[in-house]
Amino acid sequence: MLLPVAALLLSDALLLIGHGLQLTLLPVSAELLGFTAGQIGMMGSTYYLGFVSGCLLTPLLVRRVGHIRSFAILATSYSALVLLFYSFPVLLVWLLLRFTVGLAISGLYMTIESWLSERSTSETRGTILSVYVVINMSMTMVGQQMLNLADPLGQTLFIVIAVLLSLALIPVCLTTALAPAPIHTVRVDLRKVWDLSQVGVAGAIATGLVTGAFWSLGPLYAREIGLDTQALTMFLSVVVLGGAVFQLPIGRLSDRYDRRLVLFYTAIIGLILSALLAVIPDLDSWGLAVLAFFWGGCVMTQYAISLAHANDRAAPEDFVMVGSVMLLSMGVFSALGSVIAALFMQWFGPSGLFIFSVICLGGFAFAIAARRRVHVLPVHDETEPFRAVAGVTTPMSLELDPRNEELSEDVEHDQERAFGYDEPGEPDEEVDSPPQ
Repeated sequence: MLLPVAALLLSDALLLIGHGLQLTLLPVSAELLGFTAGQIGMMGSTYYLGFVSGCLLTPLLVRRVGHIRSFAILATSYSALVLLFYSFPVLLVWLLLRFTVGLAISGLYMTIESWLSERSTSETRGTILSVYVVINMSMTMVGQQMLNLADPLGQTLFIVIAVLLSLALIPVCLTTALAPAPIHTVRVDLRKVWDLSQVGVAGAIATGLVTGAFWSLGPLYAREIGLDTQALTMFLSVVVLGGAVFQLPIGRLSDRYDRRLVLFYTAIIGLILSALLAVIPDLDSWGLAVLAFFWGGCVMTQYAISLAHANDRAAPEDFVMVGSVMLLSMGVFSALGSVIAALFMQWFGPSGLFIFSVICLGGFAFAIAARRRVHVLPVHDETEPFRAVAGVTTPMSLELDPRNEELSEDVEHDQERAFGYDEPGEPDEEVDSPPQ
């Protein structure tokens, strides 16, 4: 089942190792070079703004030159940009480079995900999505651990990232599979999605604020509480591991109970763990890793549950549009969270990162409680089965979700039953008279 997309998955694995290392290396290098928390937060914000811009602009590039050339352009650009970080350690240059890196990586994600969606069938779609989720999370952790290979201020790690990104080109360029159809333009209707699921959108916002701050400033937090490089990479990796381990069990729990309750309790537990990480940063590395693991299990799973809740409220034809709005909302607020959390770290020290998390998760839990008081779901609430989400991704990944195809088929069957048509505009031969 995986043979038709093996080259794409291999390219994705190489890309994620290099990108995972880059996500960890740049904040650590910036701190060692003397950048302030506020400046590092600004770099994180420009990265997420670039990521959102890439989701909107990549379809134009792919329509012009195709998937393979687009992938080659973006991967080569990303590889060159990484080397420029080492050559020009200046704030304005790094801000511009971080924005461009965000744009490039979102374009690479979008190209891979649209290609995987085109090459998958209704029988293989679920398997491919599961493998893609595992690759994204596991290869990101592998990349984080590679920070231990050399001095963060040296050129070796930047070269390693550039090599991995360049190697990611080879499987895609060697594949003999036909290129897929052009990528669809991202649909955005924030007002409609807000009306469908206020808790879902609030979850995307809260997750963006907290996770955007963590990925931008988590390495800085670890450095400032005195962790060495090995303990720092373990701290970051166990957060990802916690999100991976708990995503499916919590998702299945949300299939059985009101997803808003699951979101409420994960927010409360995440709030408590954030408070512990804020007030007792002098734990040994293993104690810190345990807290980080469960924190990741609560916080890194909330977006997937929020997306599932929003899709429960949406019509089948709006599935991809809802997911696109949720992803872009999370991206925009990730940019905002990086800046605000950096201010908290300037005011309160390293604990400020998790003080900010306490405020965001507390606000989210309060919003859920208030919403449940005024909006009661039907007793027989039909929810779609939960599907895992591949971490940071693009609207094209939504095409991989088997529910998208199943819902489309349901719409077609409804049309046939209602109008007696096999396809819109084509009457069934067995229908003796047109529908009244």
